[in-house]
Amino acid sequence: MVKEQTLLIPLHRDGGFETREREQQGYHGKKTEALSSCSFSWEKLKEMKDNKIEFWAADGLNKLRIFEIDELEKSVYMVNQLGKRTWPFKFYKLEELHEKFHNGEITLLSHEIDKLAPTWGNYVAGLLKYLGCDKV
Repeated sequence: MVKEQTLLIPLHRDGGFETREREQQGYHGKKTEALSSCSFSWEKLKEMKDNKIEFWAADGLNKLRIFEIDELEKSVYMVNQLGKRTWPFKFYKLEELHEKFHNGEITLLSHEIDKLAPTWGNYVAGLLKYLGCDKV
């Protein structure tokens, strides 16, 4: 009889782990329903990086793009049109903000997102708008 193994994946730098099943369920274990006009996913972020796709920050003043993705840490780095680079932003936090928006807990306003992810509100709101989250 073959015993089924559960694959553990790193959750945070603090050494926490979660199972593969948990990762597929999404934030707080909720199944995320497929939204037709929302293209949010880790794969989409990698595609944006590979194709050097630019998008506007929520304020409409900064043009941004993802210039680096850390697969091991599962984080993204962005750069604006002036070449200013960001520090890493964890995908689990981006996923959390995405689901909070679709659950109606927050809107895509920079100051609301800043309360949950300080200094990232403008960039995250712009990214989620580009991915079509505001059209759902």
